[in-house]
Amino acid sequence: MVGWEKALHIRFEPGSCWLEEEDVEIPNRRVLITGATGLLGRAVYKEFKANNWHSVGCGYSRARPLFEKVNLLDLTAVHSLIQDFQPHVIVHCAAERRPDVVDSQPDAASQLNVAASGTIAKEAAVVGAFLIYISTDYVFDGTNPPYKENDVPNPLNLYGKTKLEGEKVVLANNAGAAVLRIPILYGEVEQLEESAVTVMFDKVQFNNKSANMDHWQQRFPTYVKDVASICRQLAEKRMVITDSPVVGALRPRNAQLDCSRLRMLGIGHQTPFRVGIKESLWPFLTDKRWRQTVFH
Repeated sequence: MVGWEKALHIRFEPGSCWLEEEDVEIPNRRVLITGATGLLGRAVYKEFKANNWHSVGCGYSRARPLFEKVNLLDLTAVHSLIQDFQPHVIVHCAAERRPDVVDSQPDAASQLNVAASGTIAKEAAVVGAFLIYISTDYVFDGTNPPYKENDVPNPLNLYGKTKLEGEKVVLANNAGAAVLRIPILYGEVEQLEESAVTVMFDKVQFNNKSANMDHWQQRFPTYVKDVASICRQLAEKRMVITDSPVVGALRPRNAQLDCSRLRMLGIGHQTPFRVGIKESLWPFLTDKRWRQTVFH
């Protein structure tokens, strides 16, 4: 089942141009993605759109022209967005994810990671939308992996604490919401600094810069396209799945997550790291000859 709406297109002919209305087919399944300008949000938006969902993304500083510009701390703006669009599903990707930034700006981070999440949960409940809240492996302390859904969280840093508080406020205000905890992400970055997995690439590529790397913390790089696929599969099944080492904020040594419940539901998508990292870093290669050999 689909709907229809009018869209304006610019038509050109030599010496003239004009606006023309056309009927556009709009899928009737509606999904709203917050943080759609970010690394994960972009992948989630593309995944739903490519699978016949009417997808609307929102962001803030980088929103225009593709996405809606919405301040998630503005209660009226969030209410209007959700009431006007009436989504069936909301994937809440927006968050402050940089632990050291959370440490330096705790109030702002708490407002986004906790307060805004509570607002979205309430508004989702009002319209009956299935909410997927993106959380993190940093809710665990990394001492007893792999972690299952019912393991007791014990975040070491303020980032993990705000995301855990976000989980609690989401579930308190929307009992039907799903919490999806994810590890460190990589994917099609706009800048190498956008992911902690790709940030070192220039130093590796040019071999003329020194770099310090942490060899203590164990991480499990996760491809954003895989997470996006799982979000879509969750949405389509409408299943609820949840009931110092480095300078700066403390990190858990090994917060590996157990994905057996997703597999039990028949949900999953796992891109081999070699394949995913090649696709992510390919645009940033500068030596065309090196392109042919570096990933083989």
